[in-house]
Amino acid sequence: MRVKAQAKLVSDGYEACKDMTSEYAKTFYLATQTMPDEQAMATWAIYAWCRRVDEIVDGPNALAEASMQEESLREWMDRLERMWEGKNFNGLNQYDVAFADMIRRFPGSDIEPYKDMVRGMMMDVSDEVKYDSWEQLYLYCYRVASTVGLMTLPVMGTAEGVTQEDARESAIALGIALQLTNILRDVGEDARDRGRIYLPEEDMKRFGVDPQTVLDRSLKGGEVDDAYRNLMKFEIERAREYYRQAEKGIPMLAKSAQLPVAVAMELYREILDKIELNDYDNFSRRAYLTGFEKLCKLPGVWLRVITGSWNVA
Repeated sequence: MRVKAQAKLVSDGYEACKDMTSEYAKTFYLATQTMPDEQAMATWAIYAWCRRVDEIVDGPNALAEASMQEESLREWMDRLERMWEGKNFNGLNQYDVAFADMIRRFPGSDIEPYKDMVRGMMMDVSDEVKYDSWEQLYLYCYRVASTVGLMTLPVMGTAEGVTQEDARESAIALGIALQLTNILRDVGEDARDRGRIYLPEEDMKRFGVDPQTVLDRSLKGGEVDDAYRNLMKFEIERAREYYRQAEKGIPMLAKSAQLPVAVAMELYREILDKIELNDYDNFSRRAYLTGFEKLCKLPGVWLRVITGSWNVA
C-alpha cells in the first residue's frame, strides 16, 4: 500500500511538471512530445526546477528586496544539495518529488550545472543589471541556458562511440543561441517591465545606439533607426553562429534525442527570421511562430534528422 502511495506521488509530481512545461514553454513542450516517455518526464522535471528557481527573481511573487531574493537563492542552493545527496526530503512539494526521482533514475547527472543556474539567477538580482561586454553576457547566457543542455544531456543520451564530454561544446553553444534569441526577442518587454537592457554596452556603443533611447522607445514607441537595425543584424548573426555550432551536436545525441533537440533548435532559430520580418522592431512587436507555423516546420526538421544533413564540418 505504501509503495502504491509513493508511486502515485511520483506520478502526480511528473504530471504537475508536465502541466507547467506545457503552460510556460510551449515550444520546448512540443519538442518533448517526440521523446520516449522516460526522457520526456525527466525533461519536464528539469524544466519545472529551472522555472521555479527563475521565479525567485522574475516571478509574479518574487520578493521586492534584492537581499531577500539572494537569501531565497541561497536557500534554494541548500535545498538542491540536500535533494542531490538524498537527505532530508521533508517538506518536498510535488515538483520536488519528481525532481528527486529524476536524480535517482539518471545517476550520471552532475549537480554543477544546477548550481551554475542558481549563480546565474544571482546575476539577475541586482536592481541595475547591465553587461558591459559580450564576455559578461556570455557568462550569464551560459549559466541560465547552457546549463539546461548540460542538465538534459545525461537524460538524452549520446550516440554510440560518443561521450557526454564530446557533446558538451555543442550543448553549451545551443544554450547560448537560445538565450541570445530570447534576449533579442524581448528587448522591449525587458525594458518596459524591468527597466533592463541585456544587450552588451560595448556593442551598443559600437553601433551608436544610446541605451536611454532603447528604454524610451520601449516605453513610448518610436521608429527603428539604421543604427539599431545594424546592431540587431550584428547580434542576430552572432546568435546564428552559435546555432551553427550547435548543429554539430545533433548527430552526437542518441537517436531518440535527435528529433526533440532539433525541433527546439529550429523553432527558436526561426524567431530570428521573425525579428527581421518585423524590420528589427522588438520594442513594440513580439517575434513568434504561430502553432500552425511550428507544425509546418516539423516535417523539414524530421527530414534533416533522418538524413543527417547538419553542419558537422
